[in-house]
Amino acid sequence: MASAQSPGLPPDVVLLLDFVNTLDVEKLTDDVPSPAALATWLRARGLLGPTETVSPDAFAAAIEVREALRIVLQFHHGEPPPAAELRTLERRAADCPLAVTFAPDGAAHLRPVGEGGWKALGALFAALVTTQREGHWARMKACPAGDCQAAFYDTSKNRSGRWCSMAVCGNRTKVQRFRDASPARSRR
Repeated sequence: MASAQSPGLPPDVVLLLDFVNTLDVEKLTDDVPSPAALATWLRARGLLGPTETVSPDAFAAAIEVREALRIVLQFHHGEPPPAAELRTLERRAADCPLAVTFAPDGAAHLRPVGEGGWKALGALFAALVTTQREGHWARMKACPAGDCQAAFYDTSKNRSGRWCSMAVCGNRTKVQRFRDASPARSRR
């Protein structure tokens, strides 16, 4: 699956968008269908050491987090996210211990201190906190097209971007709305 990486996007934003996009809803393909595949994905991003593994429990938690994030990002178009999804993220974050560390300049950072897949999942939660702190979280969205749902970064000036691609998903939705509202269709 293509990376969400664009010039200028912070690494934590790219990491989270790429994580949500490991499931391609349109093609029904999953880049991380197993604990081993997730471990490979996490290693490629430096979140898991060469000998560390992802347990079945950590794998199930990661998939649950990915899908909760997708739903929360779908609500970044203006509505408050569902409380159930926030509770899921809270519950899973509690499984991933984080420590506060300080940079030489005194800036505080979250660092995962778990093991294996739990440590990597903690790194994703730390990235989420960083994206919020740096003001990027609200611009991270999921396409509302039911057959897409790709996570993307809204680059519009007024943060009103709705579709991952106006040329594809936005246009497809507008054409469908037009067809549904067409008087010729309603007379048939």
